[in-house]
Amino acid sequence: MVSSTYQEDLEKWFSKWLPGNGGEELGFDPKDLPEEFQNKPFNFNTIQFNPSDKSNYTEKELYSLLCPVIQNVFDLVAYRSAADPSYDALQIKDTSAWSEASDCAQCPDLSVHKASAAQAFHLDDDSKANVAAARKPFVGRTAYSWTLLPGEVKVDKSQEGFGLNEDELDLPDTKNACGTRGQVAEYIIEVLSRQHRRFTFAFYIYRNFARFLVVDRVAAVMTPPFDYVKDPKTFLKFFYRLARADAPAQGYDPTVALASPASITMLKEHMARDHGSIETLIHDAMNDAILYGTSSIWPFYTVEVHDNESDEKSYFLIGKPQTPCPSMFGRATKGFIAFDLAQHNFVWLKDSWRLASEHYHPEWEVYRKLHEKNVENIATMRCGGDVHGPKLQCTLTQESITDCRLKSRIHCRLVLNEVGRPLKTHQTSCDLIFIVACAFKAHSQAWRKAKVLHRDVSDNNIMITETIVDGEVTLTGILIDWDLCKYREQLKVRVATNENRSGTWQFISALRLQYPMKFYELADDVESFVHVINWCALRYHQHSLLGMPKSLSAYVNDMFFDCTASPEGLLYGCLTKWRAMAGDGIGFKIRHDKALKKVINKLVRVCHSHYRSLNLDELQKFQPASVREAQEQKKAQAQTVSDSSFPPRLNFRAALPDSALDEESDDDDADDDDEGESDDDNESDSSDSQPDSRRRGRPKLAKHKYVHEILADALQRDDWNPEPKPLDRDHFAKLLDLNFTVGRRTVTGTKDMTSSQRKRPGPTHSSRKKRKTGASQKTAHAVSGEHTSSAQLDALPEEDDAVASLEELAQVGTDLAAHSEEDAD
Repeated sequence: MVSSTYQEDLEKWFSKWLPGNGGEELGFDPKDLPEEFQNKPFNFNTIQFNPSDKSNYTEKELYSLLCPVIQNVFDLVAYRSAADPSYDALQIKDTSAWSEASDCAQCPDLSVHKASAAQAFHLDDDSKANVAAARKPFVGRTAYSWTLLPGEVKVDKSQEGFGLNEDELDLPDTKNACGTRGQVAEYIIEVLSRQHRRFTFAFYIYRNFARFLVVDRVAAVMTPPFDYVKDPKTFLKFFYRLARADAPAQGYDPTVALASPASITMLKEHMARDHGSIETLIHDAMNDAILYGTSSIWPFYTVEVHDNESDEKSYFLIGKPQTPCPSMFGRATKGFIAFDLAQHNFVWLKDSWRLASEHYHPEWEVYRKLHEKNVENIATMRCGGDVHGPKLQCTLTQESITDCRLKSRIHCRLVLNEVGRPLKTHQTSCDLIFIVACAFKAHSQAWRKAKVLHRDVSDNNIMITETIVDGEVTLTGILIDWDLCKYREQLKVRVATNENRSGTWQFISALRLQYPMKFYELADDVESFVHVINWCALRYHQHSLLGMPKSLSAYVNDMFFDCTASPEGLLYGCLTKWRAMAGDGIGFKIRHDKALKKVINKLVRVCHSHYRSLNLDELQKFQPASVREAQEQKKAQAQTVSDSSFPPRLNFRAALPDSALDEESDDDDADDDDEGESDDDNESDSSDSQPDSRRRGRPKLAKHKYVHEILADALQRDDWNPEPKPLDRDHFAKLLDLNFTVGRRTVTGTKDMTSSQRKRPGPTHSSRKKRKTGASQKTAHAVSGEHTSSAQLDALPEEDDAVASLEELAQVGTDLAAHSEEDAD
């Protein structure tokens, strides 16, 4: 398993991350200080801990001893920088008891911030009423968007999270220790998610010992523990050099700046116009900064985007991300509705950290390739490239680590013309199938025409776009996020590895979840579309598990979230998904919607047929013995397991042949282009459960053809439920008190609000769906985005080279850092 937390020699750590200005150091003798500071303390002589396990200080008492000394250092730097009018002094706050007005209730014990952001940390007198006099000058409200770095303080021995070994990192594995690391991880995640940073610092104090950390999107590198009471110079050197450093050296991204008043005024003027179905999304992204200004949780920024092809720079104004990043390491993808400051319109801006590997194609390269081949139902790229400022922005922590499996990441941005609505905002079951069919068509054409396989099909990567011409609404589904794709020639090199693979966990094929070393194939992506439809049907439509929250919770957990790490560090799970695909059935029935029930049954039947074509003996080489043994134990423990759950190996004809990737020629999938119709949709529901013996041996998911036919036929039906789903329908929201657990991580439900009152039109057969709209319906296009940035269901991890690398820093229920996002073969 790839680690992500490392310890580095103290002096080496300082020389790499905070080298200081020309070797300048801080002296503590009064003769070395200006007269104004000679009577101020720069040591911790008053701190003396008992050698026993029981501390003679509370955490609150320790805050009041630490803050004055650290603030003296910041004041000294401000005094020496008085000649620089642009200097922004630092301040330290005790934020341990005052959370910000957001969905994150966790508060760092101590927070360092710039003086210009003091308003965001302000507490009124009433909030300070019961605070001890020694703490009162330093208390403040948590404000992650304005925090330079967080600090955590512990005095209870049972809560010591990082160990006291000076020679090597030896992390305690007790529940309380894991909880402490989880707290530190969450603070760092919030800072990296809210701000635009290349990296961030943090500090940790246990009694009289201290550590400093630096974290970027690859790893966390920390100093060994040292006694700051005996060695205050080393401790205060960190804060002195931090205060003397410029913004890039403090971790800030130099290509991002707080937005100017003029650009904000321009934005407000354009927000006043009618933006149709994305209007509520725009207001959700921008209103926090408009309402709260310099104390906003999501302030306005101006972002520079460098176009890799033209070498030109464009500038965009952004606020709250519509897809925030809940993880510390990995791609760290954030999606913003952005305002183009040159063209004066709204676009979609994607910010991420891609692997610096020849095996991965920059997304802007992929979009150009897809457009050159005339692939339909994909977004239109405006500009994109790696971030420079003044040089290429890459992660740096891997340079401190000898583990060659941790690879450098490059910061990149992509801007798309289309601002789409999430798939979850579809109105009816017919809309759901139509939007997925549009995305499936894009996937099919990308594979046939451009020889590109997406490899991350998920509900979040299928978007709804709308255009209005002469009062007529044209609705389309598009497939986005191509940054994990691979080209067909890459997939022909079938090398089994011990790395986890790409994808979003809920939608990964059952085959890959049971055989985690299996090479990636077209069939895995095609199956992911089936899981997207089943997920949406369970979450937003009427089915047989409603009214049974415990049963629904257990089913969703077992079907989509069950996750175990093998001793080799491989993730596997979701045995229920395997059984559903192999023949047991999906475990729920759609109600009050015959057409949706029919399409789901047919799709599952195709999956049954495909899985019966596989050879389990051939697949065993992709399954470590430890995984196989654990799965056999699960099978034995199950109270009832039907024979079809694990079809006899006699029923498995052959493994997918090596030619399977090339089997789908242009002629094979020609009907994908014209959304071909089928006349064989006359079977009863009972026939859906019987496999077609004539096609029993065919690996049907190895082509788009069979799934395409089902989706195309479904859109010809006239028995869809015509009623739009209720505005607040999200059946998973009812599971908030029945948390799922994924591996080491507790996952809560989400609360999404959608709003739409338009009537469903009859089914159409083109790649565009048209609707009529009138003036009275202008506000009916409103669709809200996520209101909970900690909503864990939609943010469940994609796999990555560091997928289980947070084991040391945050595990058990406090592993909010999550698994990271992509693969690293």
